Amino acid sequence: MIMKRYSYILMLAFGLGIFSSCEDTLDIEPTDAVDVEESITDEISLNRAALGTYSAMQNSDYYGLRYLVYQDVYTDNMAHRGTFTTDVEVSTQSIFASNLQIASTWSAIYTTINRANIVIRSAEALTDLEPEVKNMYIGEMRFVRALAHFDLLKVFGGVPVITSPTTTIEEINFLPRASEAEVYDAIISDLQFAEENIGETPISNAPYRASSYSASALLARVYLQRGNAGDYAQAEAKASRVIDEGPYELLQNYGDLFVREGNAESIFELNFTSFDPNGLGTASDPRTGGQKFYLRQPLFDLLEASAAEGDVRFEQTTVFQNNRNRLLKYEDVAENADNVPVIRLAEMYLIRAEARVRQVTGSATNLNQAALSLPAAPTVIADINQIRTRAGLLPVTVLTNRQALDEILNQRRLEFVGEGLRFMDLKRYNLTCQELDFCDNEAFRNLWPIPLQQLEVNPELTQNPGY
Repeated sequence: MIMKRYSYILMLAFGLGIFSSCEDTLDIEPTDAVDVEESITDEISLNRAALGTYSAMQNSDYYGLRYLVYQDVYTDNMAHRGTFTTDVEVSTQSIFASNLQIASTWSAIYTTINRANIVIRSAEALTDLEPEVKNMYIGEMRFVRALAHFDLLKVFGGVPVITSPTTTIEEINFLPRASEAEVYDAIISDLQFAEENIGETPISNAPYRASSYSASALLARVYLQRGNAGDYAQAEAKASRVIDEGPYELLQNYGDLFVREGNAESIFELNFTSFDPNGLGTASDPRTGGQKFYLRQPLFDLLEASAAEGDVRFEQTTVFQNNRNRLLKYEDVAENADNVPVIRLAEMYLIRAEARVRQVTGSATNLNQAALSLPAAPTVIADINQIRTRAGLLPVTVLTNRQALDEILNQRRLEFVGEGLRFMDLKRYNLTCQELDFCDNEAFRNLWPIPLQQLEVNPELTQNPGY
């Protein structure tokens, strides 16, 4: 009974280290002690294990559906229609610690981290690999690990930072929550290593695997969100590196972003197929069964109003169908094989614009009020117009810093609905009280609860206040 209990804890807390993808599967039989590293003996098997780590990110509890859409469903962008109480709690911003979906998402993300850690340790142990090749694989996995830790940080706050794998019962090491500052430091350290070691010509030139530029792009996102002294300059520099030096370009047609897989605007993208599908297509198609996620009416109206000014994103983002505001970015109902763009170039322009403004005005919680009324820099306006003109809107010519910040947030909302950025944006702008009514005694809902199941198996964890 003790062995069974600890096997359960191993699976719940860290995920079994079994690597699989639709095309590359390691033949590993799960036992109480999963000896995955014994199957990683050369670069071929190491590469397969790395692919398995990317595959973990495609889990339906992670980027395959729930975690991705919840970043909009928990905000003013999207809402749930259905009977699942787990989804209802997210849609009504009233998540309980007992929510089983949140527990599944926590486990799915830590499974991704555990797989990355296994590959890292296995790569370090391979003596036949050239140091540059070894570091390239390690850099890839540290990018994935950083992204996963950041995804946890955005919704849970400080979480355990896991940098060593758990494949046996003996390796179970319950860790307490790190502070948010410590998690940020770990993320940045991983991304700096990835940026320096993956190289500009990674193992795969497609955006389906990490590159030096995807590490820079994620660093830009992370620095902007953290917002400490010097972070905005770093966010600007990293975004500029991707824009000015990277092999990316904005697509002329916004709608092509979601039908041309691995396109020139995509910096990092998850590649789904009919053999390795997601649930995104059916999740917003009112003609199919199951739980649904639709655009909230105020966002639909905002897109429609922007369309009256020439914005092509309205018709390429949503449609009123069967009395519902359907999301069109993922509309492959037949095979559910729509790819998921995790980072794309348009975000880099808006990150750079915002970072430049915030170097003058400060963060949303520490604003220089006088600077808000000053004219925004021409470079800020130029970056904003990159997004506006591609969308079919007229360029803006003169903006104050306050107007520039408002325009950046508005363009991010119109541009990235359904791509998992809205909750993060509202928190960065300190607008969850205004837009989501997280005021006074509800402010604790800026973070999700630590899953009850995790508190039960890990005595070192503590709950977020308010839950």
